[in-house]
Amino acid sequence: MWLSCPECRGPLSVTREELVCPSCGLAGRYVDGIPCFADPGHYCGEVSREEMQQANRLAREIGWRAAVERVVPRKADLICDPRRADFQYVWDLRPDSSILSAGDGWGAIATALGRNFSRVVAVEHVFERARFIDIRAREMGAPVEVICAGLLRLPLAPQQFDAVVLDGRLKWSCLAARGDPREIQLRLLRSVRDLLKPSGFACLSIENRLGWGRMRGGAGRFGGGFTRSLAGYRKLFHEAGYGAVRTFYPWEGCNHPSILLPLDHPGALAHYVEFRDFARSGWRGRIKNFALHAAARTGLWAHLAPEFIFLMENG
Repeated sequence: MWLSCPECRGPLSVTREELVCPSCGLAGRYVDGIPCFADPGHYCGEVSREEMQQANRLAREIGWRAAVERVVPRKADLICDPRRADFQYVWDLRPDSSILSAGDGWGAIATALGRNFSRVVAVEHVFERARFIDIRAREMGAPVEVICAGLLRLPLAPQQFDAVVLDGRLKWSCLAARGDPREIQLRLLRSVRDLLKPSGFACLSIENRLGWGRMRGGAGRFGGGFTRSLAGYRKLFHEAGYGAVRTFYPWEGCNHPSILLPLDHPGALAHYVEFRDFARSGWRGRIKNFALHAAARTGLWAHLAPEFIFLMENG
């Protein structure tokens, strides 16, 4: 069985719509057909609960996209854009691979992955958002299974996924539990690694604490241990038991990862600068061209990139 007890990792049985662990007792229950291992009454999010509930109601009546455009038009571009999952095009996976999108929000990433892979599991802690993902996936005919659960209590059997996506969730996991941020992040990374097949990998997107944009504007609330430098992330991944790590810079940001520049290959970065030829736009462009070339040649670009996307192999 692909579900397991979030406490002891033992198998679950279904009794009267309840998910029961023979060792630990009641582990979860089905709510509107969705396996729920979190409090369905809990809510937090970027929109109000009333807006989220209205979006769910309208999604059933007029379709998920129209519901988003009517209720939260200010966020429609981000919620609806399938390019949120364009990082998948640097993966080397078969179409029959199993993918987990952990902390999927409104379902943009999970449903986009469902276009190319036969099995996608979306985990979302807030039930109202999990319900929206389920409505969205069903309408699109996407092979997405939805679970309501916290990322630090993933109710999934080990070694079943070829890839696990953590889109910004390493940072936000520190708000879901009390304790040392580093220990919380290690706990999440290790639990994710346990879910990977021996040949699997995790795909993680997150900001750089030392990125040039962040340095101009200050570290903000995430400067105290929520985000790290490139060296800090690599050390964290090694401690969590991962093997080789590939690092990319999303040119247009983690929310639009259509252009991924490999930070491990300075030549590729320099070639991209030549291809864009910023110098054509005047003296500011010439300065940018020179600075990016220098950053590529010296390796400085890798350390000062504003955001990263990591592919971390199961060690």
